[in-house]
Amino acid sequence: MKKYSDHIYYMEADPDTDQPFVFYIKGSRFHLQVDAGNSRDNYHKFLHELNEEHLPQPDLLVLTHWHWDHTFGLSAADCPVIASRKTNEILSHVQTWKWDEASMKERLRTGEDIQFTYDCMHKQYSNFNDIHVRLADMAFDGTMTIDLGDITCILEHRDSPHTRDAVFIYIPEEQVLIGGDAQYEDYYDNNSQYDKDKLQSFIDYLTSIEFKDYMKGHDTPFIAKEELLKQLKECLSAL
Repeated sequence: MKKYSDHIYYMEADPDTDQPFVFYIKGSRFHLQVDAGNSRDNYHKFLHELNEEHLPQPDLLVLTHWHWDHTFGLSAADCPVIASRKTNEILSHVQTWKWDEASMKERLRTGEDIQFTYDCMHKQYSNFNDIHVRLADMAFDGTMTIDLGDITCILEHRDSPHTRDAVFIYIPEEQVLIGGDAQYEDYYDNNSQYDKDKLQSFIDYLTSIEFKDYMKGHDTPFIAKEELLKQLKECLSAL
């Protein structure tokens, strides 16, 4: 478990299996986890790392979006889960999927799933019967504020370059915005490309918020606001 501040910790990502960073917000009364990881094994790894640092287990878990690498650990979670209503709608559909080779390849053929996910799942899972898709216990639209005691998490559901169901977690006391994968291209709905209008809207959104660091799902755990905006504006100029 890595420490960002006295309030914010994270478990390292594993790019080989597309396991993302999993964040933990420590309050004086409650403790919040952000995303569940890509499997029960990685969820248990997260709890083990918390125990090693003598950190309390999470009281709540928030999902940043529906993608498998952020949600398939949910079945191991022993706390209430919060997501956007859109995330729950998509996960409800994913619950109908069959996890066998023929079904997975058929979803690749129809474009319902993508090759990168297929490849990473085969690295993460030796037995696809271990996959159990769980819905969030609480779903919201718009915004939601959670007071953890001495630190506040403001949740907002909005469209993003990456997915339609993105949830952002703004922590004003830390000047941190957790966005998961929101800054990446759209792998499912736009052929792994940016949509120009969505990217411009996202840049405007980031510009309007007062924060220092943006917490990411992959690559590096966080990036300064100025550097993130610079990278995204360069992508926008190239479209």
